Amino acid sequence: KHLLKKYVDTTLAHPKAADFVYGAAFHWYTGDLFENVAAVHKKFPKLTLLPSEATYERRMWDPHMTEAYADWRFGEGYAHDIIGDLNAGAAGWIDWNLLLEVSGGPNHVGNVCDAAMVADVMAQRLDRHPQYYFVGHFSKFIPPGSRRLGVVVHRGGKTTAGSEGAAPGPGSYGTCTGAFGLEVTSFRRPDRQIVAVVLNCVDTGIEFKLKLGVIAVATHVPAHAIQTYLFPPQ
Repeated sequence: KHLLKKYVDTTLAHPKAADFVYGAAFHWYTGDLFENVAAVHKKFPKLTLLPSEATYERRMWDPHMTEAYADWRFGEGYAHDIIGDLNAGAAGWIDWNLLLEVSGGPNHVGNVCDAAMVADVMAQRLDRHPQYYFVGHFSKFIPPGSRRLGVVVHRGGKTTAGSEGAAPGPGSYGTCTGAFGLEVTSFRRPDRQIVAVVLNCVDTGIEFKLKLGVIAVATHVPAHAIQTYLFPPQ
């Protein structure tokens, strides 16, 4: 993401190359940098922006773990990045590995990783890690053809788009520290239902009111939790 603006500007400034460009893909390994995605989307609104790779390399694991394992932080980190990218103008989000062996491979350069699903071949067991369930809040409830809606979060007299805290700046990739507070993205689905996905990476629950036009619901999201809300066709 750190070079997204430079690559896109350079390519689309070329009089011949620009005719062959449909979109731009990027990875998440240099940190959130949602502002870079938003800047490119604003400058080139017809350009399809697609996050095309995300995973947790071994260097992001608990140092005591030698095999892929279930870590709730990884589910939160996926959701945080998905919400941030979608709100910035991305058209979707792609995981790198949906299924790996318990060793974190196979990988031809030994860069072992975690995945949404991990297979223990010897034990003939398939484990679903938190990423599997966090991604499901988006893949299950935001079908193709959905259109993103503007979202505003109010708290303490402050108003922000999509999250209640100011962006803390790029840190380790896939890290949701809670510095953003309540995070949310919303879409109008092809069936005209409105979906809102809410993420809370804070250590405490958050009481909030979800409002859509004249419809509102007072609700609560527990600490380190994700929720999906569906409103009837609008």
